[in-house]
Amino acid sequence: MAKIKAWVDTATDEEARALDRDMWELVGYEYPDGTFVAQAPGPAPENGEFWYDALNRIKNDPDQRYAMARRHLPLPAAWREMAVALRAKIRKARKEKVGYEDHLRELHHLAAMSSYAGYGYIQRVPYARLASLDLGYNRVGCDRLPLLGATDCRWMRELWGEPKEHSTAADLYETMVDADVRRIKADEEQEREERTERLLGNIYRELEMETVAASPPPPPKRRGLLKWLLGR
Repeated sequence: MAKIKAWVDTATDEEARALDRDMWELVGYEYPDGTFVAQAPGPAPENGEFWYDALNRIKNDPDQRYAMARRHLPLPAAWREMAVALRAKIRKARKEKVGYEDHLRELHHLAAMSSYAGYGYIQRVPYARLASLDLGYNRVGCDRLPLLGATDCRWMRELWGEPKEHSTAADLYETMVDADVRRIKADEEQEREERTERLLGNIYRELEMETVAASPPPPPKRRGLLKWLLGR
């Protein structure tokens, strides 16, 4: 099975969990001088460069900015950068007096999805499940979605009118969110126990190696009298 490389490609709880662990699980490195460092790999680089630094190089291109940020969802900055890119496309369309409803709808859906849970939980919820939720404008509105600003909401009201209500994905799917939080906390507890077991196992092995290295060699056995007389 191919390894999942981006959250937007996750379809199951286990895929989202594995991707998060690959990103944030501590990995130990021992340097030649004996120094030991434990660090997490973190977000995947863009051509060897930290993704946000790479994004700043192409930030004037809304299409590239959108695509790069999407690869790094659900990092908080990635949601914001996708929204910035979509706003740039909408402003350009409004200036040229051409349609922009698709971009605005994408902005609303992005904001609604991001309101499901904060980072720490949402990265372990598969993207496919969140993307399939009913988070339309009339059901979620716009005023309570943190990713949206006043101008975004004005554009939405201009095209779609006043929504029936204003909510968030977390409120609309409270039971699902609670189940996800319980599952994720249980997974994290299991992972802490696994890390503790690995750590203790490594410590015991190192102590055993140090004990063997420090122990003096056993003294040679003395021959008994009979063996001495017989030359053995």
